[in-house]
Amino acid sequence: MSKKTILITGGNGEKGIGLGVGRRFSKEGWRVIILDVAAEPTPGCQKVTYESGGKYYQCDVANKSQVDSVMADIYDEFKKIDVLHSNAGILQWHPFVEYTEEQIHREIDINLKGMFFVGQPVARKMMEEKDGCIVFTGSMGGKESAANQSVYAASKGGVIQLAKTLAKELGPYGIRVNSICPGIIETNMADDAPEPEIPWIKRTPLGRFGTPDDVANIVWFLANSDASYVTGQAFNITGGMMTF
Repeated sequence: MSKKTILITGGNGEKGIGLGVGRRFSKEGWRVIILDVAAEPTPGCQKVTYESGGKYYQCDVANKSQVDSVMADIYDEFKKIDVLHSNAGILQWHPFVEYTEEQIHREIDINLKGMFFVGQPVARKMMEEKDGCIVFTGSMGGKESAANQSVYAASKGGVIQLAKTLAKELGPYGIRVNSICPGIIETNMADDAPEPEIPWIKRTPLGRFGTPDDVANIVWFLANSDASYVTGQAFNITGGMMTF
């Protein structure tokens, strides 16, 4: 039986969701390919890609020409991607009236347009193969946002709707598409979040923040046959902070 392959975007951060997902899939015997904007992989990323038989590629997901070139290289070397976890994203905290045009473009380009740029070549191949799974990283903020993250919320709301739409478009080809909506996960992004008047931890019924492993468990479920009848869903991973 040939080794299955997952492609993860935004998987270079040592504390990030993407690398957590990579570690889980590597542990399960999958090949892990990670695509990230950083020039060099972090030690954790290098370990996961090397030990799984995968590879690290530098690429800005917001740059279509870079994405097209890298994706061609990936398919030339590895031939097939079984699962795409499109995870790259940024969060900027600014009042709505203070966002600059450059800041708006950058956040939407990475968080939403990047999902299109990477997803399109992968979906074309999966349509030919009539098989595959795509998981987009949305956010709790794409369903109910906090103040001062208007662009992030708009972009992540778009990601959730993109997954729902693609589930209908690609379902006839045997491709399942879902999104995940993490809450406060112990990552660098969460470290940079301002503390609201009611602290985040007090808003979480389970009384703790999530970990990248918590998120990886859901991505692993969605990637496998146990979820063969699951598509078009937006899965909350929020410790009960959000229930819709």
